[in-house]
Amino acid sequence: MIQYRTFRNPDPPRILELWNHCPLGRSGARPQSTDVFEVFNYSQLFFDPAGLILACDGPQIVGLCHAGFCCTDDESRLDYSRGVICLTLVHPDYNRQGIGRELVRRAEAYLAERGAVEIFAGPSPHRDPFYFGLYGGTRPSGFLESDPLAHSFFLGVGYIEHERHGVYQRNLAVARDPINLRIAAIRRQTELTIVDKPYHPTWWWYTHFGRWDSAGIDLLRFRLVRKQDGEPLAGVTVIGLDQYIPVWQKRAIGLVDLFVVESLRGQGYGQTLLVEVLRRLRQELIDLAEVHAPDANQLATRVIQAAGFERVDTGAVYRKP
Repeated sequence: MIQYRTFRNPDPPRILELWNHCPLGRSGARPQSTDVFEVFNYSQLFFDPAGLILACDGPQIVGLCHAGFCCTDDESRLDYSRGVICLTLVHPDYNRQGIGRELVRRAEAYLAERGAVEIFAGPSPHRDPFYFGLYGGTRPSGFLESDPLAHSFFLGVGYIEHERHGVYQRNLAVARDPINLRIAAIRRQTELTIVDKPYHPTWWWYTHFGRWDSAGIDLLRFRLVRKQDGEPLAGVTVIGLDQYIPVWQKRAIGLVDLFVVESLRGQGYGQTLLVEVLRRLRQELIDLAEVHAPDANQLATRVIQAAGFERVDTGAVYRKP
């Protein structure tokens, strides 16, 4: 008989076993130990054992649903009015028994009891308290289409699609960088520098990227600055994705938080930054680069495609009506 309970301290090894038995497609990393789960989930200051709900058949964990909360617009704290279902897993041997539906129902009750009036399914920027570095590749961007069960499941439990995110990749083994007169002019006036964090890192930034080093994962922040006075014009953070090597069979990096000074957007600075960063990374024997962008941000999508990336997947965020 299936029993439901919340997280306990001895559970991580059995949660890892469940994770590695579930078909997540290209979206799920395949860590060999619980260490990365500890860094990005269990040791977060806002981790609440009551939000990680487990389905058990005797001593075996056969399903889980992990719920958390979004952050405020200024990224300074949690926003308890907006909850998110970050992950739902059911062991393949236990599918079609109503376990996933019951897990989601209990997770929704947990969020509502703590003040959530809006509930999303699928972690995405500002709605991703957990599983950063573990699900989605470069960063959580909803549940990916390559995850074979997520879409039909969440529609079946009463959610509707809220937004979509494109997943783009570029094969760095092919040294065919875009070049045009605008890029050439920007190159003459700028240079690429490396820093360890943004100018104004927020609390949310520290709960995500600030933990990268403790997980043993590389992180660099590149800036495109004006040679004349060192003024930053654009920036992007590069993160290592070695935990995806068993899935993708390639050494990959992810590009996140692409930023261009507002007055310079649409003038080639974002494209130049991406091209220059990828040229630098190719020297480090990186095989693949990945970046995500919301479909609603058409300017970012154009910049990414102009830098030679191709769309390989789509993430969907769902909302409870």
